[in-house]
Amino acid sequence: MTDAYFEPRGTDGDWEVFHATDHTVSAWGPDLQHGSPPAAILTRAMDRHERTESTRIARVTVDLLGAVPLGEVRTRARVSRPGRRVQLLEAELEAGGRVVARGSAWRMLIGDTADVEQTAEPALRLPDEDLDSTFFDRWTSGYIDSLELRGDRDGAVWARTRLPLVAGEEMTPVERVMSVADIANGVGAVLEPEQWRFLNTDLVTHLHRRPEGEWIGVAADASIGPDGVGATAGTLYDERGPIGHTLQALLVERV
Repeated sequence: MTDAYFEPRGTDGDWEVFHATDHTVSAWGPDLQHGSPPAAILTRAMDRHERTESTRIARVTVDLLGAVPLGEVRTRARVSRPGRRVQLLEAELEAGGRVVARGSAWRMLIGDTADVEQTAEPALRLPDEDLDSTFFDRWTSGYIDSLELRGDRDGAVWARTRLPLVAGEEMTPVERVMSVADIANGVGAVLEPEQWRFLNTDLVTHLHRRPEGEWIGVAADASIGPDGVGATAGTLYDERGPIGHTLQALLVERV
């Protein structure tokens, strides 16, 4: 098996074609992908589409339209709202002739605001020790096993991928974040995965700062409603401090 989440398989018109490896496998089933690899490959399509050094992605939204399978998948991206200072990008992920996920991203012109930089949350320290988590010991998969994890006394889980997103490529900063951001659902879990299934249908990520380094910290909390619907809200960190926030809608079912 290739040591990457996706193997490049060329192009087909305006589509980029990939093979999704077993490293993308979800804990919810052996034949479907965890939410992070689809989110990251859609982000890659948008981040690399007509990219310039004077802009960066500030928000990514990914909607998972159904189970994302392993094997051949393809992506394409476009600018749906052009602009010099603000652009809206859109991307599709197709498998088996159907669109299984969609993404959108706001890309903004960057400027110098270092003198007024501020965040509401304090920085968190990256722990030295490996994560000791019975939750992730009980809830494993090809994707989870591809991560290096560390715990934090403040309740965050720090993660970095051991693998590239696409074989033979270096990940961009936003691709690196989106390769792990979807674990917020697991980090913030308040239900036992042996008794409950809590599937997120989306991932919305806002980045107020470009991430630095390989480690991404994720602190999250889930709220469960009385009618089978929930939500997970999280904060994302690098070793310098907070970089953004995530939101996920949850479908909650008994196993």
